[in-house]
Formats: sequence, structure tokens, C-alpha cells
Amino acid sequence: MPVIKQIMDGELHDAKDKRIKRCDYCSYFYRDQTRPNNSRTCSRECKINRDTLNRAKKRADAALLKPKKKSKRETYYLYWLEYPFWLNEYEMLKQAWKYEAPYSPSKVIQIDAAKQRGELIGGKRKPNRVVPYNGDEAEQPKVFVKYVKISDRKSGEVTISHMEPNELSEYYSRKYTKRHLQLERRRSIEFRCSRKV
Repeated sequence: MPVIKQIMDGELHDAKDKRIKRCDYCSYFYRDQTRPNNSRTCSRECKINRDTLNRAKKRADAALLKPKKKSKRETYYLYWLEYPFWLNEYEMLKQAWKYEAPYSPSKVIQIDAAKQRGELIGGKRKPNRVVPYNGDEAEQPKVFVKYVKISDRKSGEVTISHMEPNELSEYYSRKYTKRHLQLERRRSIEFRCSRKV
């Protein structure tokens, strides 16, 4: 550590050697290999970073020193007085129409008609439709399926499969990972709790 500190402070190199310099970007000492001995950075990367930093500083200085162009309102309207007023009547009229222009009567009628239409159909927003289902099939209303009448066509056989609870758990443990099953259990419990609330 003492040797590294001496190297960083520049105490171990020859003070008479003019080619040993400190880098302008990373502040480490380096030996200048250029022929005219005029480099300012130790490597190409440091030069690119230094140039980028200098450009950013110039942009920041230009943004600070560049005067902000005043708008016509800031130039001609004395708003800070007790009774504010305009210095130029033409600019006042140009600014005033932007927020005082009324709608034409036909446009007002169209807007009112659109509002009434929206109220008649229940507004633009669709109402939230909650399907009452608590997981119990016995309490739910029965579902009737109406088949389209097509001649010469009979319905196929209905096969019913049944699995015991232990067979079902074995099937899920083969098909899904343990972590996936835990997440699904937690999700179903949270869903049930949210439905009760």
C-alpha cells in the first residue's frame, strides 16, 4: 500500500523525465510515446471520454449563458403590478382570442346532443359485469345447450373419465414442478379470499 500511494502521488518516477505525465481524464501517470510529446491522455479510451466530457460541459455552459427568448406575453403584459395591463393592444387581442373564443351555436348543440346520447346508452364506459360464481355447481343456474338441427347427424358418444384424488396428485406432480404447484395453490387461495371480501 505505501508503494502504491507513492506511485499515485508521483514520487517514484524520475522528475526530470518530461515524458512522464498525468492523464487529464483518469489522473494516472503515464509515459508519453508520441514524437512531439504533446498527448494529454494515457489511452484512446481516455481521450474519447475526455472529449465527450468537454462537449457536455460546452453544451451546459451554452445552455446557461444563452438568454431565453421572451414570449410576446412576457414582453407586453405587466402581470406583476397591482392592476396588470398590456403595453400593446394588438398583442392583447392576439392573446385574448386563444382562451375567450366561444363555440358556434351549432357546435354547442352538437356537443349537447352527444352528451344526451351517451347518457341514454349508459355512458361511454362499459359497466362492470360480475359473474356470480363461488365454485359450487349446485348453486349455479343450469346451462342449456341448444344444438343446431342438422339432418342425418347424430351426437357422438360421451366418455366420462374419473380419477381418484391420489391419482390426480400423481398426475400433477409428473406434469408440473413442485414450485409451479405451490404458486397455483397460493393463487387459488388468494382468489378465494378476494372473492369472499
